Amino acid sequence: MDIIHSIFRSIKFDASIYLHSEFCSPWGVEANNPGLSSFHVIAYGNCELHIENKPVIYLSAGDLIFFAQNTPHRLINPNEDVEVSTTLICGNLSFDNRNNPILMGLPRYLHIKANAMDKYPWLKSLFQQIINEAENNGDGRQLVLDKLAEILFIYIVRYYLNSDSHQASKKHGVLKGLSDPAIARSLLAFHGNLDQAWTLDTLAEQALISRSKFANRFSELLGVTPLKYMTYWRMQQAKHMLESTSESVYSVALSCGYQSEASFIKVFKKHFGITPGKARNASS
Repeated sequence: MDIIHSIFRSIKFDASIYLHSEFCSPWGVEANNPGLSSFHVIAYGNCELHIENKPVIYLSAGDLIFFAQNTPHRLINPNEDVEVSTTLICGNLSFDNRNNPILMGLPRYLHIKANAMDKYPWLKSLFQQIINEAENNGDGRQLVLDKLAEILFIYIVRYYLNSDSHQASKKHGVLKGLSDPAIARSLLAFHGNLDQAWTLDTLAEQALISRSKFANRFSELLGVTPLKYMTYWRMQQAKHMLESTSESVYSVALSCGYQSEASFIKVFKKHFGITPGKARNASS
């Protein structure tokens, strides 16, 4: 079971590339994207990234900088002695729910250097494909770029899961939980079978550790209790099904681990502030 696949199925997000431009030094641009994640591809040249109260980050051709949370910043190349050309490709990502565990588990910003990307051919290939498409004026160019930006976000998550910075991170979240073999077993079991009536006991059995040890370790790594985590993802799955299928409310309830339609509706309304029926109507 691919847990990332399961999670991304329930996360609604849109990605777009809004800028492909060449700058000649000296130059500077400011970026502030409230409510959005963002990224910059350094296609050619180099520049400096300035974030308030942080050391300057030097970016070179082949580098990627990703901001999981909005972080006002400036990209500049102040060189006045020699004209330096820098080409940037910039994009945004908007999420239906910015409090989803994927975003919460990522660092505020992530700098992937060109030499680090060499270790991950799939990421480097996509990086180059984005550059090639940005330079191409073929039909459907913007649509292709936006789809590539969506894939880029998934690749960034995959990269982070495999990086040393993820292993060393103290940040809570599902990505941290996946680094622990026992908790990972329970997460894989839960996401692979959302229709089961999971309890703390049955999840602990999947983790192969005691109930109390499981509860403590889960909360420590993910920052939420197992019950809150299960409720969150059941509700995300339910909302996704209501918006994208014609399944009855009862069928959706069963698919998300609820045997009673009444109890499902109660939890759904508490979670989203509206009934399942209204959620379905709002999406049509």
